[in-house]
Amino acid sequence: MFHRKSPIGVLDSGIGGFSVARRVQQLLPGEDLIYFGDGAHIPYGNHSEQTIVAMARYMFHFMEEQGVKALLVACNTISCVIDQCLDAVSCPTFNAVQAGADAVSALELEKVGVISTVFTHNSRCYPQKILAQSPKKLVVLSCGCPDLARLVEHNLGDPSGMAEVERELRKELDGMVYEEHIQCCVLGCTHYPLVEDSIRGLYPGLPLIDPAEEMARQLREDLSSRDLLREEGHTGGLEIYTTGDVEEYALRAAQVGLQRVRGVHAYPPMELTCGV
Repeated sequence: MFHRKSPIGVLDSGIGGFSVARRVQQLLPGEDLIYFGDGAHIPYGNHSEQTIVAMARYMFHFMEEQGVKALLVACNTISCVIDQCLDAVSCPTFNAVQAGADAVSALELEKVGVISTVFTHNSRCYPQKILAQSPKKLVVLSCGCPDLARLVEHNLGDPSGMAEVERELRKELDGMVYEEHIQCCVLGCTHYPLVEDSIRGLYPGLPLIDPAEEMARQLREDLSSRDLLREEGHTGGLEIYTTGDVEEYALRAAQVGLQRVRGVHAYPPMELTCGV
C-alpha cells in the first residue's frame, strides 16, 4: 500500500542516475529518495541482454522491498529491456528512453542525434520510440559510445581525466555535429548529463535533451494524480545504496550537487555466472 510518506526509487548502472535524482530533488524537494547504483557491473551497455535483464531485476526486487511509490529507471540500457522487468515491482515505473522520446516529440525538428551506450544504440530503442511519436518525417542519428560512461564514472572532477572524457566526446560527436548537422542531441545515457558543461563547451549552441527533466515532470504529474505528493513543509532526504565503492559514491554525490544525503551504504552485487 503506497502512501505519501513512501519513498521514490531511482536506479542506475552506476552514478549516472545521480543526474535524475538531482532533477527530482530540484522539482520535488519534499520527497524522500532511495538510490541504487550497480557500480560493480558498470558499464551495462557492454553486457548481454540476458545479463542486463537479470541485473535489472535484482535492483527492481530491492526497490520493491523498500516500498517505493514510484520507480525511475535512470539507466537507458535497462530502459531498452524494461518490459522484461515490470512484473518485479508493483509501483508505476518511468524510464529514461521513453522520457527522452517524449521530450523530442514536443520539438519541431528535422534531424536529431542520440548518444548512448552500445547496447542502447544496437537496440534501436531511441529511433523507434522517437519516430513512432513524430508527426512528420524525422531523421534520427544514433551513436553508441563504448567507453564514455565508464570514463565519466571514474573521472568526474579530475581535470586530467576530464580531458580524456572530452577527447571521447569529440570522437563520438564531431561527425553528427559538423557533418550531419544535427539540430539537437539526446543524452541517451544518464552519465552524460554529468558532463553537460563539457559538451556545451565543445559544441556551443547545440541544444541538449536530458531525459531526466522529462522524467521528473512526469513523476510529479503521476504523484499528484494519485494524491501521493509529500505534504508541504517536509524536507526530503536521500539514501544511497551501491554495489560499488561507497567512498566514491559519497564523493560523486557531493560533486554533482545532491542534497540531504543521509547515508551511503554498501549492498552486495548480484553474482554473475556463465549462464547469465
